[in-house]
Formats: sequence, C-alpha cells, structure tokens
Amino acid sequence: MSAPLLAPHRSVRRFKPDPVPQEVLLAILAEAQRAPTDATAQMYSLVRITDRDLRLAISQACGGVPPMESAPEFFLVCADLYRLRALLHLEGLPFGNFPHIGLHFATVDASLVAQRLMDAAEAAGLGVCPIGAIVNGIAAIPGLCHLPPLVMPLFGVCVGYPDEDPPLRPRLPLSLVLHENTYRIPDAEELRPAATFMNPITRSGSWLSVLARYFAAGGVMEEREAGLYATLQQQGFSTR
Repeated sequence: MSAPLLAPHRSVRRFKPDPVPQEVLLAILAEAQRAPTDATAQMYSLVRITDRDLRLAISQACGGVPPMESAPEFFLVCADLYRLRALLHLEGLPFGNFPHIGLHFATVDASLVAQRLMDAAEAAGLGVCPIGAIVNGIAAIPGLCHLPPLVMPLFGVCVGYPDEDPPLRPRLPLSLVLHENTYRIPDAEELRPAATFMNPITRSGSWLSVLARYFAAGGVMEEREAGLYATLQQQGFSTR
C-alpha cells in the first residue's frame, strides 16, 4: 500500500484543554476558504461558538454531545443564501425563487469548506470530529444562534489537540463505492462480506444492526425527518 497523501483522518472525541493558537486557527480558516464554490457565490457560513453557555445549550438541544462541549473550538457549518440575497439587494435586484436548488448548492459549498477545514486542521497536528447530531437540535439552533432566514445549520466541526489516539476505522471496499460510467448494482454476495468487514467499526460487532437503528423503518432518521422539514420551512428553504 502506498503512503497516504493526507494526514490520516480519525474522528477525535476527547480533546486536551489547550487552546488552538490564533495564528494556527486563522491559517486553517484561510485554507478552508480556498474550497471550490459554485458560481463563486460561497453559499456557506461558519459560526464559531466561543460562548461556553451557548455551546452547552446547543449540545443539550442535540441530546448531549460531549466532544462539542469539550473541544477548544467548535464551528456550526451552515448553508447560507442570506448573504447572497443581501449582495443582490445592493444593486436593487430581486432574489430568485429557488429554495431547493439553493439548498443543494449551499450544502455542497458548506461541505467542501468543512472538509478542507478538517484536512488543514489535521495537517497542522490537530484532531477533528464532525457532528451530525446537530440535526437532533435543528429546531432550536436557529433561535439559539440568531440565524436569519435562508441560513440553515447543517452539521458541526470540533477542532482541538487530541487527547486520544483512536484507530483507523474500516471503510467499504472501493469496488462498492466506485462505479465506471454506469451504476453497477451490487449483489448479496458482495454486500454480505462487506458488511462483515465493517463490523469492527461498531461497539456491538454488528454494522447492519447500527444501520437498522438509523435507517430502517421506525429508526432514528425517520424520527429526525419532521423536525428537519419544519426547520427548512421556517428558514425559507421549502415552497411546499
């Protein structure tokens, strides 16, 4: 196996209390801003949560997220069309009606920025942990962080010096995620051993059980659906 091109990613959930030096933080953010963006619009915002009480309130709204509470730095990653609308208004131009396509491209922009931020942080010797549990508190976060219409919280990113050395976790075989020209439907003979290969990523030893808890009928994702949809409407990302 060839040497890795990037610092190996591990989600770090325990951080040292040491602050991230300002010059390091600014360098990481400068790297993040070099991410590609559709139509040069940069349809994202990063909300750096430095108020400890606010950080705790966000964590509690999400069901309690220890890494979010302990990491020296925490960023709320948002899709942001509000700034884009404000820029057009400078020229007296009306903003278009495209909430769904806008959310699509803003989510892509925000995800690319967050990934580059995490890559830069790891290259600087820091640990990172993306926080998908933001969706658990999706209804409360716009109010807590005073997000205006057309700004949608997507996920969080914890950054700090790691206080653990977690192992690299397995990933599905490349043959299951890489397709050439057309989508290749996998069969059970490929899926079953791939699922078994993923078992060490879980505490229970059963990856399929974890997938069932989240994605099967009656699972966590179904529970999250109503809150996400309501917040999308509230923030102006739904025309239905």
